Amino acid sequence: MKKIVLLTAAFTITLAGAALAQDKKSNAEYISIGPVIGFSHNWVSNMYGSNKLNAGGYIGAGLVYSKDPHWAWGGQVTFSKEGYRVGDPINNISTGIPVYLRIPLRAYYFFGNYGDDIRPKVYLGPSFGIKLAESDDTRGGDVLNAQNIGPCRTFEAGINAGVGMDVRVKKGVWFDTDLGYTQGLTDAVKDPAGTYNTSQNLAISFGLLFGIR
Repeated sequence: MKKIVLLTAAFTITLAGAALAQDKKSNAEYISIGPVIGFSHNWVSNMYGSNKLNAGGYIGAGLVYSKDPHWAWGGQVTFSKEGYRVGDPINNISTGIPVYLRIPLRAYYFFGNYGDDIRPKVYLGPSFGIKLAESDDTRGGDVLNAQNIGPCRTFEAGINAGVGMDVRVKKGVWFDTDLGYTQGLTDAVKDPAGTYNTSQNLAISFGLLFGIR
């Protein structure tokens, strides 16, 4: 796990170097911050049975810092409901629904120019989760319990990427919407079988960012 986290950190530093090189083009600095809310479908790989719809969501705050017309840095701090919901061939259902303090860090590339009312964007970066609580429900007796079903781990790390759009509401205020995917890299579940399980998440989010500089 340490190697994965180190690789993620090295990847982030590489992106930072690219963005900092772009910073030399402009002396202006822009910082935006505001609330964000999201809705997600969550699942975990290599689980016993088939993945079922597992709706989740998150709420928190986002921040974007820019010193270039196109490159920006930022991320979010959220409380995020994720985990898994799986069923076996006779439809016994097992769930593990953790609540994470989720911190995705992102390098953004914005299309268009500062003065545009609509700014499409793409982003990429690491994502870290610290489990705060979890609810579990296993309805398969010994059959499911003997398989790779178990509680989620306390720490989770992965990569998040996505596309989105910022729309100017008025001067200094932006409506922000993203469609993102997070791929876990660390083992996400403490299961009896010792299987390596990674979390996955597909989410849409909405936010309102206020310029403070």
